Formats: sequence, C-alpha cells, structure tokens
Amino acid sequence: MMAKIDQEEKNKIKELFTKNLKDEVNLLFFSKEEDCQYCGDTEEILDEVTALDERVNFETYLLGSDKAEEFGVDRAPAIIFLNNEGQDSGVHFYGIPSGYEFTSLIEDILDMSDKDRIDLAEDIKKEIMAIDTDVLLQVFITPTCPYCPRAVRVAHQMAMINPKVRGEMVEAMEFEELSASYDVSGVPKTVINSGADEQVGAVPAKTILKKIKNLAVAAS
Repeated sequence: MMAKIDQEEKNKIKELFTKNLKDEVNLLFFSKEEDCQYCGDTEEILDEVTALDERVNFETYLLGSDKAEEFGVDRAPAIIFLNNEGQDSGVHFYGIPSGYEFTSLIEDILDMSDKDRIDLAEDIKKEIMAIDTDVLLQVFITPTCPYCPRAVRVAHQMAMINPKVRGEMVEAMEFEELSASYDVSGVPKTVINSGADEQVGAVPAKTILKKIKNLAVAAS
C-alpha cells in the first residue's frame, strides 16, 4: 500500500508537531460503508498524520451511528475537531483534505493545540469573540485550488475562537448536490448561514466578519 504522505513531508510535520503542539488534539472521523470514494483515502491520511505524534488522535465512526447522530454528521468523509472538553469545536472537514487542503488540516491541528498561534489581529479576534448569534460558514473548495486554504483557515479560526461559529470545508466535487444548491461555480466560495450571504474568493477575516455583522443587524 502506498503511503499518502511522503517521508520528507512526514519528517517536516513531525518536527512541526514536536516544536508546536501544546494540548492534545482529538478528531472524529466519519465514514460510510459504500458510495464513498474518498473515505478510505481520508482515513489513511489521518492514520499517517496521527502516527507522527501521540498528542494527535482520531476515532472512526460510521454515518448512522450514535456518534454521528450526536454530532449531526450526515455526510462522509467527515472530520470533526473536538475542543478540550471533548465537544464539537465547530471545525469541520467534509471531503478529503488532500492537495492544498492538506495544509489546512496540519495548520488546524497546530492552532487547535495552541490557540495563541491563531494569526489574526487582536481587534479582529475580539470582534469574533463578540459574535452572539449562531453562524455557519461553509467554504467550498477543490484540492487543486491554491487560494482555498486561506478561506478555509478563516472559517476554521473563527470557529476556534467562538463556539457559536461553525466552519466547514466542503470539497465541491465530492458533494456536488450541495455545491449545486449554492450555485458554486468558482472556488473558494464561502456560504454564510445557508445562503443568507456569500463571498467568492479568499478574503481576510474582517471581510467575512463584516458580512456576519450585517446579517445580525438585518435579523434584529
């Protein structure tokens, strides 16, 4: 069986983990038994990444299991990051984190382990913390898109900072129906609150923040 991650890359990640990991990082992986082209590959990626440091762990569940029910997961492959209390952190991946998105997975693990690493300006962090309505950010990507990880990282960092925010990476080709329902023709595309607003392209956190605030004002 071919390794998904080459040895040189593994050495680099291992070194990053050794230097930067503080808290343990626990992930849940959801797969399904059939009609899931990338479930096996996604599990192999997680196997190889988590083998590099004992502080990074994952558990595997099937769709339809109690765990999937508990976390509201209805599509696979899915990766959910847990917070320190073992609850859903709001950082989700739907689809294989390969190509450029592999970086998002590694960066998320590092950020989740040490929140001080989150590279957003302090005033932006404060504003994200102040969001007091539930926000869903679905970032549609393809693995070959070099700008997509920036958009994914913004959504995921917001979720790490504020439990009311859920940030989802969605691989557009694997979830074609969902992509079609939001008219995804170019990536990255961030869909806010199931279509209440959207943003095409990789933009800074403050641009997304502004849209979230405008929606909150409109709703109040």
